[in-house]
Amino acid sequence: MPRENGTGAKEGEDERMLNGGSVEGVAGGTEPTEKDKLAQKEVEVKFIPAQNGDACIDMQMESQQAFSGMTKEELMKYANDPFWVRLRWLLFVLFWALWAAMLLGSFYIIYDAPKCAAPVPLSWWQEGPLVEIDGERYTEQLAEVERFGAKGVIYQLSADETYLVETAAVESKLKPMVSVFRSKNIKLVVDITPNFVTKNDSLFLEALQKPDSAAHAAFVWRDIGLTPPNWLSIAEEGSAWKNASNGQYVLSQFGPERYDLQMSAPAARDKLKGTLRALLDLGVRGIRLANAKHLLINPDGGNESPLALEDADKSLTHTDYGFWTHRETTYREGLGELFRELTELVHEQTAGEGFLSVTEDILRPEVFAVNGTLPIDAPLYGNIEFDLREGTGPDVARKLRHDIANAYLTINEYRALGAFVKPWLQLRYDRASLEHVPASEYTVFHFLLPGVPVFPLDVLTKGGVTHESVEALERFRSSPSFQHGLFNVYNDANVSSIAYTRLKSGNPGYFVVLNLEQDEQRTVDFRGIDGIGNELTVVLTSQNYAVPNVGVKSKVPVEAIPLSPRSALVATYVPTK
Repeated sequence: MPRENGTGAKEGEDERMLNGGSVEGVAGGTEPTEKDKLAQKEVEVKFIPAQNGDACIDMQMESQQAFSGMTKEELMKYANDPFWVRLRWLLFVLFWALWAAMLLGSFYIIYDAPKCAAPVPLSWWQEGPLVEIDGERYTEQLAEVERFGAKGVIYQLSADETYLVETAAVESKLKPMVSVFRSKNIKLVVDITPNFVTKNDSLFLEALQKPDSAAHAAFVWRDIGLTPPNWLSIAEEGSAWKNASNGQYVLSQFGPERYDLQMSAPAARDKLKGTLRALLDLGVRGIRLANAKHLLINPDGGNESPLALEDADKSLTHTDYGFWTHRETTYREGLGELFRELTELVHEQTAGEGFLSVTEDILRPEVFAVNGTLPIDAPLYGNIEFDLREGTGPDVARKLRHDIANAYLTINEYRALGAFVKPWLQLRYDRASLEHVPASEYTVFHFLLPGVPVFPLDVLTKGGVTHESVEALERFRSSPSFQHGLFNVYNDANVSSIAYTRLKSGNPGYFVVLNLEQDEQRTVDFRGIDGIGNELTVVLTSQNYAVPNVGVKSKVPVEAIPLSPRSALVATYVPTK
């Protein structure tokens, strides 16, 4: 029966046509087109009422079915396939090989990475101070030496006794001294004068009797009848050449009946080494050599030349020792090798506990250096002591800063022999150093400089330095900032005072300042110091410090530090970077 619309379409065809299908494609059995496939998808129609009474129509197409992968049964068909078996084993081996390689690599990185060397702890003589004692009164001085925390005491052996150390007379002096101070855990340091022997020395007597011997080569000779060089005596007026009983001139720079040893000769060098061994065997743990620059002499040297006009003292004449250059008898090439041998001997015999040093300023450290190493454990160098003897005021403050910086810049160019990173300066002063800067102020300023303070005991006792202040300074010296920290020196904005800092990363910094003004209280500004922060905490003041309301634990601004005339102050600070 025909439909109402009169189309004549078969039942169901109108629905397919609505969905975009083609009658021919279905009826004729041909493959459906892409359009047919899309038309066959289910369409969901939603009527959404709106507030104004209208209706919205939302038509959504049903999503295609998601990919579900292979089933277990399908996968198991390939479980024993040779290709996949080999691939699985290959991936298994690669995984564990890479894992093991990463593990071994991490071990290698840890092992081979550059190590941060642990800071070398200071030796007893570096910790200091070293106190000079009176050999006749050392038992009386023991209590004061101990109260001032000395790590070592210095005894000056008579110059003529240097090569008599193995005799009963000298041993009887040194052995009790070693024993007394050792009972208080204080080491003995001995000053010797190795430059000459006396007329009765066995080596000199052998040299007189055997002109072709090794003993004869240990001294400097000139034949009678030939005019000797114009070398002058150090200890007396006139020539340094003396008539010897063998018919020759012999060099005698250090006074009558004292004959210079030439340390380039094996016999002379062995004699000095024997003396060092004997001292160390007695328990001495530090040795300082006098007249170090004179230890090597040119045995064939000619006349000396006068100093250059710009360097000469105009008040001197050709009869004065200071008029000449002394190139033939001082600062000779080879001093570095000599000191290296002697210092190594001391280190080896004491298992690194002992040290070898000098008693005078070496002046020209490059002469004593060997391949960038300065083989003097505690050299004396710089003008710090002499600058402070000159007076006070801006000129002295400026010069002192320059000389301190220059001294450390020069010495730090060298490595030390042995385990020490850098040579450790002796910071010497005595009562003559205190004309312008009192003992308490001098001590406060000196104790935190990089080096070891060296002074006679009466500098502290007669200068009124308290045990408490020295105890506090030694506590500061044991801090990481002192032992391993950086050092920098400064003048304030008006150049009336001098200060320095000691700082190690991760630790409080130390700030030490000395006012060189004689009569005025000053407020000094040190804001220019890199990383110092805005506020300082006072931890120690010298005896002359008398600013009201400022004392230990007080806070002072870095741009306005109050200082009494000729006073010193130690403060700590928190670095800003």
